[in-house]
Amino acid sequence: MGNEVKKVSQKFNLVNAKYKLTTFEIKFILNAISKLDSKNQTVLEEYIIPVSELETKIGIGEGRHTRLKQFAKGLMSKPIVIENGKDFEVYNWFSRIKYVNGEARFIVRFEEGLKPYLLELKGRFVSYGLQYILPLTSTYSIRIYQLLKEYEKLKIRYFLLEELQNILQVPKSYKIYADFKRKVLQVAERELLEHTDIYFNIEEEKEGRKVSRLIFRIYHNSHKKEAEAARVLDASKPIDYTNLYGMNCKIKSKICEHLLMVTGLADGSINCSFRSGENYHFKSVNDLLELKY
Repeated sequence: MGNEVKKVSQKFNLVNAKYKLTTFEIKFILNAISKLDSKNQTVLEEYIIPVSELETKIGIGEGRHTRLKQFAKGLMSKPIVIENGKDFEVYNWFSRIKYVNGEARFIVRFEEGLKPYLLELKGRFVSYGLQYILPLTSTYSIRIYQLLKEYEKLKIRYFLLEELQNILQVPKSYKIYADFKRKVLQVAERELLEHTDIYFNIEEEKEGRKVSRLIFRIYHNSHKKEAEAARVLDASKPIDYTNLYGMNCKIKSKICEHLLMVTGLADGSINCSFRSGENYHFKSVNDLLELKY
């Protein structure tokens, strides 16, 4: 049981809902959701979350009692908005959060109105392993992971820029695309590639000079296992890509300046990151070299 993989399952409406949470808060909620039997359970019950579990999975630090009280009060003041066309519903995540100091544990009960989005799930819902969420350091990385998991089988998802910023509830300063790209999108690209079972590349569509729509291309991420297998099979011949660093490429009529990182996969394909912020996937090194100018 100790090594059991915990799954988080949510109806798509909940994944696409609008809410603004800290990384600690969203991990707390997803940890609680992972305790549900989303397919067979019919009643929302009280769930115990030991503080020791939070310490090992999420991290708490010093001043625990005061911090946990502030955390619980803050979380209860952050609603979730679920929209269906022009109709909308507003809920708190929990109807109650109780902390038992002598036993160092939380007792939580989800808001009853969220039951259709958490239990007896059928049709269109999203499910993923909690272990992929825990290493992520940005709440936006977690949200983007959830949004892309919903479309994993389709391998592509489109967002109007304003639509995505609205779902993520980013601050006004992130409405400037350059800041949004650097502080949200590029962080998510890096974190998902490093820690989760999917990764993505982004294509930008513009109206005039402004980016108006983003196209996310979603890939299954097995690079760690594949790279390790390649090292085991042929450890004597590691592939060295350092000679490519600093290279400029012309991709889709756009110049990508200064190649910073190349990640080789076991199937011979590679992921490339450029200083200008672009990330691309190529079937082979030769495909990349053909773009060199």
